[in-house]
Amino acid sequence: MNVIYQELKDQPKFYRITALDPILVLSKGNHWFIKAFPENTSIYMGYWIEKGGYFYKIISEIKFQEEIERLEIISPQESHLVLKDGNIVKMYLENDEFCIESVKPVFVIIDFDLRKLYSNLNEGQIYNFIPNSSSYFVHFVQLKENFEVDFFINFKGDLRLVNEFYEKEFEFDKRRNSSLYTFKILKGFQGYLTKFALKVENFKNYNSEIELEEPLLPIKKFLIKRILSLYSFNKLRAGLFWFPQRWFRDELLTLMFINSIKSIKNIQKSIFDFHLNNLDKIWDKNKEEDFIKSADTLLLLINALDQTTLKENSKILKDYFKKWEKEFIQETINLPPKSTWMDTKERTNAFEIDLMYLRALERLGLTDEHKKYKMALKAKIYSNLYPKDEIISPNAFLAYFIYPNFFEDHEWMKIFDEVVKKHYLEWGGFSSKDKNSQNFYWYHTGENSLSYHNGDSWFWINNLGAYSLSLISYRKYENIIEKIKEASLTNLLKIGALGYMSELSSAKEFRAEGCPVQLWSISSLYLLL
Repeated sequence: MNVIYQELKDQPKFYRITALDPILVLSKGNHWFIKAFPENTSIYMGYWIEKGGYFYKIISEIKFQEEIERLEIISPQESHLVLKDGNIVKMYLENDEFCIESVKPVFVIIDFDLRKLYSNLNEGQIYNFIPNSSSYFVHFVQLKENFEVDFFINFKGDLRLVNEFYEKEFEFDKRRNSSLYTFKILKGFQGYLTKFALKVENFKNYNSEIELEEPLLPIKKFLIKRILSLYSFNKLRAGLFWFPQRWFRDELLTLMFINSIKSIKNIQKSIFDFHLNNLDKIWDKNKEEDFIKSADTLLLLINALDQTTLKENSKILKDYFKKWEKEFIQETINLPPKSTWMDTKERTNAFEIDLMYLRALERLGLTDEHKKYKMALKAKIYSNLYPKDEIISPNAFLAYFIYPNFFEDHEWMKIFDEVVKKHYLEWGGFSSKDKNSQNFYWYHTGENSLSYHNGDSWFWINNLGAYSLSLISYRKYENIIEKIKEASLTNLLKIGALGYMSELSSAKEFRAEGCPVQLWSISSLYLLL
């Protein structure tokens, strides 16, 4: 499909492209809309809102009868569909509404699927449509989960109420090995219209309009706008479709990756204030109300804060730092299962955690403890007592980003050479596991997480890897750096969610897989560029 990025009109290589099976994403604060072309739908696509701490899906799919000639991406909140007959259909998110406008009447079918995020229920849905002149009030009740949602529809045209349930197989979910991929969907309306607007009752969108004052390159400004489209009410979403929550490590690393942007200082402050004001609930977790221990949240916060904020909050941070040491250190760091970003693995040692901890000691002014731990860690590494596969892995790039002064440049280069030898993939990425290891998965296993950290290539660490290699020696690693840039830009603009980056790719060949919109994939590309 032909795609035009109006924000990149002065960039010939980015402005007009051909996309393969693209996914359209509109995102603005507390609501978003996702549609696949051609129809390759997921239960997680459609129109969603966040309201009262819950995520609700309202619309499942909007289908157009006429063939689409091209997509024009106007902004993260607006896109235009140019049809074969010359008609132009605008789809956009207002502050509190999802809207469609067309120059000429366009035939649409609108399917509804009221459900909470992660709900697999196929029963208990009751829709009550109350008509008025060119509008409907819809009252929805979910009997099994005991919740209600009311919304209003206004339109211009001849939109006929169908109100019929049917079984739908979601091909996207079937392909990614989802346990359930067939659901009961309501065919709500069909007919010709020129305007359509849907608003959920008592829904209030929270989204800050940020004017970027920095003279950024167009592609970097483009990336920052996508990051900000995932911001609402002092949090950054980890991703869409299925990670719309705040994930602490993803959020904190993103702030570190885009730290040079002065225009977002108020956003940074609001996020840091949340973390500092909620340390009692989140210091050892990666998500609110999570039951799995996270070893990196507090360490990343200490490493991400500016010096002034760190000094102002030194006492409380040191108090929780002591709790962290009591929880995660037994002589040396001894991590519980799933407590790092590789949250499907049991890693007793993690090189990036050791360096986060070491750098936190330094930033908190714990000089004696820092010197002692640094000497002990280096002695363990030099005497081969530290697991070598924890050092020779793409996680070395994260370790370097956090604390580059731990080794001399020539020592880092030796490590990076080994990482390239064992993990680099010719299409432009790094495998999450040594390619010659047993139980290495060349292809992504979808909802079954076997391949996640046993082969899959994660775009965020690929970008961070290329950035790290460029700091050590761009000339030496130029081909690898440029290949990674090429793969990430292709993912951004041509494959998967248009204008956004996905979570990962199979190791064997370059693909857009995992979660289609991933926050730290986008922010790490900003850092790289």
